[in-house]
Amino acid sequence: MNADVYTLLPPDKCYSKTHGEDFLESYNSHINLCLAFVEPVLKELKYRGSIDNVKTMVKYHDIGKLSPEFQDMLINDKKMPQYIHHSELAFIKWLNKDDGIKELQLPYILAILAHHRTLIDDDAAIYIERYISNHENWTQLSREWLNIIKRPINDRIDKEFLSALPLIDILRTVDILASYTSETIYKQFKKEAQVSSSLYDAGISDVSVELSSMNIRSDELSYEVLSNDDKLVKIRLVSPVESIIEFCRRGAL
Repeated sequence: MNADVYTLLPPDKCYSKTHGEDFLESYNSHINLCLAFVEPVLKELKYRGSIDNVKTMVKYHDIGKLSPEFQDMLINDKKMPQYIHHSELAFIKWLNKDDGIKELQLPYILAILAHHRTLIDDDAAIYIERYISNHENWTQLSREWLNIIKRPINDRIDKEFLSALPLIDILRTVDILASYTSETIYKQFKKEAQVSSSLYDAGISDVSVELSSMNIRSDELSYEVLSNDDKLVKIRLVSPVESIIEFCRRGAL
């Protein structure tokens, strides 16, 4: 096993996703855009829990993308299976009590683990247990992992897992809204002809309506280009939320 797979790179040196063949969105750009959507989404959902805890969850939900493997895949446009999915890597960092993410309570880290799939499926368990089996502190980590997935359930109701379900919906919603917004702005910036009229029409997911509690239209997006050079396009989003979006030119990396 290559230990570097589990190493995290500095966020300001990393990227979150591709836009077309020529741009990568910076890691911080996507996270900040997700955070900008948190309060509107929670208001729409009439959420009564801790806003700060949700924001911490959103802040760390893509931390697994800071791995050298994920960055290599994005930067060099490699079509290859990952040794570990970024959501499972985030869970491992929590299990290992890394700074920042260790502060999340169990329902919030379960939501991160599940925001691209079901709560704890077989693939997730394989990734996590493979890491544990190769760790020098494997006995302690195994005990903590088993306490999560094999806990006694009183009255057949698992309150921790049930508490994670609305958090999964929140995380998926802000993630989808941020992804649709940055992709639509990219297409408008490139003056592409095919721009979806709304999130629900975008085809980001086959179940966009079910996954997102908020629709958003392309004509709602108000922004200005702050800079455009041979390395970076920086855009200030004004509406429906405020954030800075950074598109990095692949050829300048």
